[in-house]
Amino acid sequence: MKVFMFLNMRVRERCYIAVNLNLDYMGSHKLNELLKEYRKQPKWYYHVIFDSIETGQLFNSDDEYADGMNSVAIGQYVCGLSVIVFVLMANHCHILVHGSGEDIVKFFLFVKERINRKLKEDGFPPLPIDYGFKMVKVNDERQLVDTIIYIARNPLKARPDLMASGYIWGSANLIFSDVDRLYDKIKVADMSCREAMRIFRTKIRLPGNYLFNRPRGFILPESYVLNGKAERMLVNSWRFSSGLVRNFDAYLKIAEGVGEMIIFSENELNEIVNQVLRDHFKVDSVKDLGVDDKCRLALILKRKYRVDTKRIARKIHVEVAVLNKLFE
Repeated sequence: MKVFMFLNMRVRERCYIAVNLNLDYMGSHKLNELLKEYRKQPKWYYHVIFDSIETGQLFNSDDEYADGMNSVAIGQYVCGLSVIVFVLMANHCHILVHGSGEDIVKFFLFVKERINRKLKEDGFPPLPIDYGFKMVKVNDERQLVDTIIYIARNPLKARPDLMASGYIWGSANLIFSDVDRLYDKIKVADMSCREAMRIFRTKIRLPGNYLFNRPRGFILPESYVLNGKAERMLVNSWRFSSGLVRNFDAYLKIAEGVGEMIIFSENELNEIVNQVLRDHFKVDSVKDLGVDDKCRLALILKRKYRVDTKRIARKIHVEVAVLNKLFE
């Protein structure tokens, strides 16, 4: 009986391994097909989004974030991309680039390999075999502006204790800012070859005028990011700041385009409700609405902003059961 149970366990174990190998193959095949399509895309502006991982993180410490910053700096140089703005988040990344699909795929694979290697060196599980990215074409100047703001706004959702200018893992803090003047800087040309290879973990010789911040351990984005392009598109700091905190429609549109789910904070939802009241109903308060207009407001919040029914009920003072009937 024990022998039979042991053999049965071994069979189940082999089946489990076989299933996982098959899933890995299916996942990697799907990724390869996607990359093949991306490679065909012409040189243009693209919003590149590294996939979110369900378990674990891309970056678990400042050291790993710094290595990620260096990976972006080295990758864009090697692959010949122009970076407009980018941010590294704990479990995904957003990068607005100008380049061909072929070069963007090379860039992704380069950065992915470095992140994976660093995770394994630090004792964390490697990235999934089918770990990929999305590449969304920017169709016009309006979408380019909205994408810049969307990327800069990303850290604000994860770190509401910081402004965009206070988040160091990316380049959004350079937009309409003098923060770069605060950094201790040395030129890469003034580093020894041994030091550069040890810190950057590559034998690639970077441009000597690239600037490195020794205390933080990364190449400063001002060395290569086209921040001037971002600022010209945004026009001025007022429009940039207003877009960060008020342009919910553009934020939602970009999020839907890249397949990200948005959950608005309570303050954001209050601002959305106030905007809709002013723009659609020409009133200042929900109390000024009749029953029909409250229903119209509920439909806007549900269909356009994807707000949860219970949150809508609390905001407009209508029973959940009534809203459920309305949304059928």
